[in-house]
Amino acid sequence: MAFNRRGIPVTILERDELINVEDQITRNGIIQRRGVPHTMQPHFFLSSLRNALNRWYPGLTEQMVAAGVKEVPVEQCLPCSRNCDAILKPGDEDLTVLASRRAVLEQAMRKYAERKDGITIRSSVKVLRLLTDDKQAPFKVHGLEYEEGDETHTLTSDVIIDASGRMTRLLEPIIERGARVGDFHYKSNSAYFTRHYRLRPGQDFPKFVGMPGVLFDDLVATTFVADGTNFVMSIVVNQDDPVLYDRALSKPGVFEDILRRIPKAARWIEPERAKPTSPVVGWANMDFFWRKLAPDGDVQVLGYFPVGDTVIRSNPKFGRGCTWSVLGSDILADILASGGLPEEQVIRYQNALEERFRSEWAMMLTVEKEDQARFETRAGLAPKTVRSRAASAVVHWTSNIAPTVGPTFYRELVKAYYGVTSPAAWAKKPSNWLRVMRANIVPGASLRLARKYAERPSREEIAGIIASHGSTEKTPAHIDA
Repeated sequence: MAFNRRGIPVTILERDELINVEDQITRNGIIQRRGVPHTMQPHFFLSSLRNALNRWYPGLTEQMVAAGVKEVPVEQCLPCSRNCDAILKPGDEDLTVLASRRAVLEQAMRKYAERKDGITIRSSVKVLRLLTDDKQAPFKVHGLEYEEGDETHTLTSDVIIDASGRMTRLLEPIIERGARVGDFHYKSNSAYFTRHYRLRPGQDFPKFVGMPGVLFDDLVATTFVADGTNFVMSIVVNQDDPVLYDRALSKPGVFEDILRRIPKAARWIEPERAKPTSPVVGWANMDFFWRKLAPDGDVQVLGYFPVGDTVIRSNPKFGRGCTWSVLGSDILADILASGGLPEEQVIRYQNALEERFRSEWAMMLTVEKEDQARFETRAGLAPKTVRSRAASAVVHWTSNIAPTVGPTFYRELVKAYYGVTSPAAWAKKPSNWLRVMRANIVPGASLRLARKYAERPSREEIAGIIASHGSTEKTPAHIDA
């Protein structure tokens, strides 16, 4: 759609047909799509992306909402407060996010694109390889080979866009022939255990009251609203955890017993409010990744441009996947529409991604490493120090307490998280640190509620829950992807 907006014709080779979401759901409640193991997981269009879509593609967000995509306005999350900051303020409408299971988002966007002149979508097509005749860098890609039915075809094009995601292998043969691609890779140890639920007739989603989850050093319990009356509960643990990373978390009884002992999460799965619609599904293998096709300014590949997770990605807990994919594609479309030599376009694209996303991506990588360090201390894999205790306290105060107590601080925090400001903008304001201190020490109903929502079972209690459901031996969790 970014290219179409600039008058550039596009042919999309898509492996799957357009199938109604309900027809993709298997008997056990899992949405399946080949090569996309997380297709049933919730995805978000952060407010910065939603606002951009409203500017660029009139009617798209309305069409998405009509398909069931959930709009989550800031008032659903604002904490109750002793002051008037809890009422809506000018600009709050720009903090609305879109949330849905991935399959629903994809279906709505595809239907929108199909109605555009200049966009051709060819379904049931499997891309096999890129075509290049060069023996050394820079390798000029001039098309691709694909399979349709029982026949193999070639497609010639000056530009190939690789939007096949983190599982792509299209560039590997060219790398093997000598292309020197600059890849950075950092493995995340996060493991998600998730279960889908649906509201019962007449029931409503409870207010989040601050952030949608509660963050501890060794686990996260969080809620993701989705399309229609669907929502997803997740428990996130570390794959190095000798206690919590266990196959037993895939048992519904274990999963829900843990959530019911975390008050902020327990409200969502009350039997009278919602019913489960899927088993507990584990997924992991997340990472941080950044690819350069011109390391040190030396262009290696021409006519080929990776977008989305194919070129940049982070841990999904930061919610940047959809936003970076759309914004990055728009950057590329602008560069190609402006013309220039192929070598210049590769450099300009690489530099534009650096300028737009590098600082944000680097900060999230730092947070990921800090989260890992706090986990290791909490799990007894590293010694406790004054510094580690202070880091744990600061995260607790800024993630669990202050956003639940103070509407003004909550706004500052989500503006950074939703991409309206830089991720570190809130932390650079001394007034926000005063708000954090005040939220944690001034007594009142808001602080009592925040502390209640931040309660959790101990590691020993969780181990007891696991043992009570028949798991007497430690078994590593089974992860689908």
